[in-house]
Amino acid sequence: MTALPPGLFFADPTSATHKLLHALLKRGKKGTAQAILLATLRLLQDAVPARSAHAVLRQAIQHVQPSFEFKRAKVGGLTQLIPGALHPAQGEQVAIRWLLAAARQKQAKTRTLKVRLYRFEHFLAQELLAAYSQQSELLGKKLEAHKLAETNRALAYQRWW
Repeated sequence: MTALPPGLFFADPTSATHKLLHALLKRGKKGTAQAILLATLRLLQDAVPARSAHAVLRQAIQHVQPSFEFKRAKVGGLTQLIPGALHPAQGEQVAIRWLLAAARQKQAKTRTLKVRLYRFEHFLAQELLAAYSQQSELLGKKLEAHKLAETNRALAYQRWW
């Protein structure tokens, strides 16, 4: 297992690790978030030794990243979902939120089974590896959003934002 220096990868505010770190923050506990992220990166490095953990992280986020957003608007008395293009940086944030939510959901599911063998970093690493190998449920969520954008593209002229 290779040692990952803690401050090196969090310095660049545009990096995926920096964004994931700030999405992991709860109640201002940055040290805890860094520890979780470093443990996750170590697990990723152990699982895919051929590539760096940061490359696996970036690729997993890119696989899950949506291209469209939806806003609700009243059209002819009905509330419709109007599709719009999503900026890549915003899509990356959405993908990170989805990945964290899926990992938390997996952790909550094992808690209901009274099995507490693994910590959150194991669930996050599992979800990132599933997204990296394109086997995550989040790919279905992304495809569903893209299908919805395709079906509602006739409403795109209603965008005013």
